[in-house]
Amino acid sequence: MAGRDQNVGWVGATSGDRHPFAFVGNAKDYFGIWIVNVLLSIVTLGIYGSWAKVRNKKYFYGHTVVDNHNFDYHATGIQLFIGKLIVVGVLSVLVILQLVSPILYLIAVLAFLFVIPIVIARALRFNARVSSHRNVRFNFFGQYGDAFIAYILLPIANYFTLFLCTPFVSRAINRYAVNNHTYGDRKFSFDADIGNYYKPFLVALFSIILLSIVLVGPAIGGLLKTASGTDLSTDETALFKFILGFYALLFLVIVPAMLYYKAVIRNVIFNNTILDNLHRFESTVNPFKYLWIVLSNTIAAIVSIGLLIPWGRVRLAKYMASCTTLLAGGPLDGYSSDVSDTTGVVSSEYVDMEGIDIGIGI
Repeated sequence: MAGRDQNVGWVGATSGDRHPFAFVGNAKDYFGIWIVNVLLSIVTLGIYGSWAKVRNKKYFYGHTVVDNHNFDYHATGIQLFIGKLIVVGVLSVLVILQLVSPILYLIAVLAFLFVIPIVIARALRFNARVSSHRNVRFNFFGQYGDAFIAYILLPIANYFTLFLCTPFVSRAINRYAVNNHTYGDRKFSFDADIGNYYKPFLVALFSIILLSIVLVGPAIGGLLKTASGTDLSTDETALFKFILGFYALLFLVIVPAMLYYKAVIRNVIFNNTILDNLHRFESTVNPFKYLWIVLSNTIAAIVSIGLLIPWGRVRLAKYMASCTTLLAGGPLDGYSSDVSDTTGVVSSEYVDMEGIDIGIGI
């Protein structure tokens, strides 16, 4: 059964039918959870990681509030641990195949392309079913064919356009992820004009080109010139400079552009999503403030040798929640669900381990 809503001390919606989200956790409390998770994961050689993930999820879900009710997360550490063991076993078999028979490995990888849509659909279903609000579970009913188009066919085609069709891929993934979710027995629906995707994509693309030329281009050019007359395999100084230049390009140009695109698309997703043909959502994330928060969190974590990671996570959660509002078109207490099947944990763990973007996130 879903857990009872916690008393987290939030006043609630301001007025009318606008119900703002809020994250009411704090860095001090989360640091206690985080440091225990880190220490136990180290002591147990990573085994505790599954339980650590559950504790993290429960904290952030339980302290994210809308309409005076918090979200809840219902997966257990043992579920995730078993799922992770199976994933590690499968990946180990692939590694062995790569060493023993490259041909069999290639066949397995190609076959796995047709399995990935199933994995993603089951991961989305698991993550939905272990999430709730007002004791009502979410659910997911996506089908294989739509997943194959969104996650395999369109991304492969995108390579042949030099990634210029990335907005179409993003929209297809978002459509699949949102349109197949339900809250109780009521569906979410999403659609957006492709222009809403191309505008931030072109801004990101041209910023990469411009910043590469102005900021990083001369340095990279000098490094390449040096590297062209140097054997990088024997000259460690030149190799270090070359690697440093590559990461400078990545951190100063490519990553900021990707974060900008992600922030704007987040607004597009929420601002075009409807629940039960009644309730809308509003997202007002400022892409430049989001960029500043993420990059400054990263720098703070590096400078503090990781000790400011909890502060950064809470800071980001507070900002993202503060930019989100539910625009209710009717009562919010008339929903019910009967979801008990939480199969799909293996797929969920694989998606997490591989860092696959499955389409929704706040």
